[in-house]
Amino acid sequence: MKNFSVDKAMYIVVVLLAFTTPLSTAAASISVGLGVAFVLFYRWRMKVFPPFDVNVLEVVAVYLVCQFFVAAMSWDPKISFRELFGEFHRFFPLIFAMTFIKKREQLCGVLIASLAAFLINDVTGVVQYFFLDETRAFGLNHTPTFYGSFMLMQMPFLIFMSQLKILPRAVRGLSIFTAGLSLICLVLSMTRGAWLALLCVAVIFFVLEKNYRLIAAKIFAGVAIAFLVVAMLSPQIHERLETMVSTKFQSNTERVLMWQSALEIFADYPITGVGQKMFAKAYNEQYISPEAIERPEVTEGGHTHPHNNLLNEAAEGGTVGLAAFIGLYAYFFWKFFQQFKHEKNLAFSAGLTAILILAGLQLEGLTDTNMTQVPIMREFWLLAGTLMAAENILRKSDS
Repeated sequence: MKNFSVDKAMYIVVVLLAFTTPLSTAAASISVGLGVAFVLFYRWRMKVFPPFDVNVLEVVAVYLVCQFFVAAMSWDPKISFRELFGEFHRFFPLIFAMTFIKKREQLCGVLIASLAAFLINDVTGVVQYFFLDETRAFGLNHTPTFYGSFMLMQMPFLIFMSQLKILPRAVRGLSIFTAGLSLICLVLSMTRGAWLALLCVAVIFFVLEKNYRLIAAKIFAGVAIAFLVVAMLSPQIHERLETMVSTKFQSNTERVLMWQSALEIFADYPITGVGQKMFAKAYNEQYISPEAIERPEVTEGGHTHPHNNLLNEAAEGGTVGLAAFIGLYAYFFWKFFQQFKHEKNLAFSAGLTAILILAGLQLEGLTDTNMTQVPIMREFWLLAGTLMAAENILRKSDS
């Protein structure tokens, strides 16, 4: 026990999280549990907690207090408090990565573990679509839409890795290969909201990164041409593209009806909403539109969210929950942007990568409720913490 190092143990936990989060929710939960145990051991042994970032903890605490108030006023507080506890532990990967990735070698270890997991997830999706006759690839994630969210996170992170000189050349080459594979998997997921989000993320990149616009324009033009060629050759992808602007496609019309119902719930419960995880009950039992075709008896219990992050927060959390949600992510957008400004000398910097990942998720979240899903949020917070920890490490490497 005398030679036991909590810092080293926690670094191993972060590596485990980097590898398991894209591949297995259960394994990632075990990793989080180990991390909590080691932190409590650190507190017992050192009489203080590890040096966590106080500002980040305060912002997360304010968010959770607001959500606690929402849960207390819920239609069913028991269910809402259970959901709140689940959301609480999703922040642990952020705190762990920020605090315990301290050295260049540790950053490289976490990045390589992430790369290995991304590659496995991508290969699984390709095999599913081309060899197992799945109509939509989903890899080792729960659904194709989850898979699309993971691809939106993976691609900027892998491009960031591909130009990091602290990584071996072979790892950088494999990173850019895996980024291309992730793009293919994004297409194969058939997740239309993720396709649109990627397009918007490319625009954000052009606005922010002035030094690499020409080469990026060439890359994106090539990707766009390849996508259009594949779309023309694949009837299924071509059909998915056509449905994006169709006013008669059932998935589109049902979404609009759910959005309207979410606004009606918000209008009736404007302060605290109906409570976390209560949209399903409110929508399917009271607020479902007479025009809705997808009903509980048809869609295995009915829809559980309104396919929009902001409307989900408005319906379930009212003004309190919506303000907390916007405030939390506005803070991290600001924090990532400040990091990006400090890293102006870096190509595709850690701060820029974090901005693109969060923007991609929020943009996809305009047509799906992705920011309440356990594996997606664990992965986002883990990558965010890793990229925030990378700032000081890379600055020291350059000096």
